[in-house]
Amino acid sequence: MTEQSQFSKLSKKQLVFIAAKLVDEDFPIGNPYDDDFDNAYDTLQEVSRYFSIEATQEDVEFFSKFLQINDEIIAELFANNRKEMKNTSLHEQLVIPVAKSYNLDYKVMGSCSYTNYMTQEFDSYDEEWVKDSASQQNNDGSWNIWDGQERSETEYDNFEESDYDYEDVYEIDESKNRNESVLDKLVIENTSEVIGSLDKKTLIKLKSIIESRLRLL
Repeated sequence: MTEQSQFSKLSKKQLVFIAAKLVDEDFPIGNPYDDDFDNAYDTLQEVSRYFSIEATQEDVEFFSKFLQINDEIIAELFANNRKEMKNTSLHEQLVIPVAKSYNLDYKVMGSCSYTNYMTQEFDSYDEEWVKDSASQQNNDGSWNIWDGQERSETEYDNFEESDYDYEDVYEIDESKNRNESVLDKLVIENTSEVIGSLDKKTLIKLKSIIESRLRLL
């Protein structure tokens, strides 16, 4: 469930009062990030004290959107030295903005060092020969070091970010999330029962499969 601005709970009469204060201070109408966001935040912080509310970033967005989608009605309310500010019929026409949840896809580019902890089963006539056998098979291509199974989580270190890039933004389907959460719960419950019956070797292999899949998500 998307969290809504705390100001959305106020009456429209109270919102009109706040809007008048904000307009007087040149509060941004529309995208607040195109303007001086910090100044807009400070302005709302001052006004919100009338209602003992601590303003947040989401509240700045709320009023920027409120002023944008109600610009014509607000113009009527504030006309003629604001004689229409108490006009309840105009109050009722005001639209309350509704926040939605969105996913933002982005990529972060850079470099790092990592350590993979692997294990591989080898057949040999002598324990002392196993490492030499592995090197020989790796050299001649009959075995690759990445063919092994991960035995513990990969360790990463020395991160060096070089750049990042924002990509697509898309709305989250809340109803789908609710259905998926129920399904996930059932899967987890059933999987827990199965895992309880597996031996250590099978669990290690399963862990490797899960970690490989997670890296693709």
